[in-house]
Amino acid sequence: MLPFGFFVYLFLGLCQLFISSFLLTTILVKLRLRQKYSIFAVKFIVDIIVAILLISLSFLDRHSDERTCNATLVISTSIPLLQVLLLLCEVIDWSLAAFSPVYFHHSSLFTRILPFLAGAVCYAVILVALVVIDMTTDNTQCIDSPEASAVTQAYDFSLAITTVCVLGLAVLLHKNLNGAYFKPVMLHFIATLFLEEFPLITCILLKYSNNNSAIIAADVTNWLVCVHSSLHSAYFIYNHQDYRESAVQLFSKLLHNRER
Repeated sequence: MLPFGFFVYLFLGLCQLFISSFLLTTILVKLRLRQKYSIFAVKFIVDIIVAILLISLSFLDRHSDERTCNATLVISTSIPLLQVLLLLCEVIDWSLAAFSPVYFHHSSLFTRILPFLAGAVCYAVILVALVVIDMTTDNTQCIDSPEASAVTQAYDFSLAITTVCVLGLAVLLHKNLNGAYFKPVMLHFIATLFLEEFPLITCILLKYSNNNSAIIAADVTNWLVCVHSSLHSAYFIYNHQDYRESAVQLFSKLLHNRER
């Protein structure tokens, strides 16, 4: 890992870990927020996992040995995959709100979480497949030609899911959603297009052309995925006044207890 890459991964990972942990803690300790924003709690849990993966990558040097090289590829490819699966679940959730509002508002929390559980299972299956591929394929060329590794095929899955998300978000925008949903959907549409779709396309094109720059593109893609996640968290804070008030109260209470 180059020094620049080390610091970027570490900085982004630590920032996301701190922010997501604080957001999740605030929701869990406040009963009213826990009842209202349980779906967002799932997002923050995923963000914490991604943050841990980012921090892990900062301490792994893919040039040290072949096994470490493949481990970095497995972790690296799983980051955009995890985030786009989360986004797909959110698109499904918004689609239910837009096209079946009666069902959406009367559905139980478990029903709304089902797509996220399915996404978690899908991610686990793909991750296991990546590990199996890593363990059963020849690793001798990883350091010299990491872009040729079979593990990088996961980027194709990520791009396919991202494209589905972009199309789904476009359909939702075309439906002229009300103000409560239009802004977050528009934010996700633009952010997904520029921070995930285009970077993944670039990464895959470089990969299939056997260009070593594909690995640099993969690193940049991971960073942009983290930025996308942070934008979503920032918008959540901006768009929910009751959360901001609860967060300020919790933060003030923590400072007060520390002073005592």
